Amino acid sequence: MQVSNVGLVRSNPEPGRNGEHVKKLLVLAAAIAGFLVYRKAQESEARKTVWSKSTDTVD
Repeated sequence: MQVSNVGLVRSNPEPGRNGEHVKKLLVLAAAIAGFLVYRKAQESEARKTVWSKSTDTVD
């Protein structure tokens, strides 16, 4: 019985490349998360402004 491992395992010719891809993905994920937090903060501030303008002040 002969077993062939052709196509099962791909060797990575450049060992450091996976780490670079992971770093790039982490930077991208951090940028997206930062953008989403910024948008949420802007939305919250806009709601506060609308709410404060639409309510009466108590004297």
